[in-house]
Amino acid sequence: MSGDYYCAHCEYEFVVDDGGDQPLCPKCGQTEPVRSVDTFGLVRDIWRQWLVVFAVLFIAGVGFILYQLTRE
Repeated sequence: MSGDYYCAHCEYEFVVDDGGDQPLCPKCGQTEPVRSVDTFGLVRDIWRQWLVVFAVLFIAGVGFILYQLTRE
């Protein structure tokens, strides 16, 4: 499994040349938070999309509440 990896624990990006099922972060030694750069980018984009959706809904809710308060 060679390729670019990202450690979410110490935020370190590294390249693994040797084969192995679970790459080890050379900076902190963790294996759990290590993800492929491609997979990590997809996860980050999905969270960003949901954040935008919730922000729009929140702003719409605050606007509706303000509209209801000024209408009375």
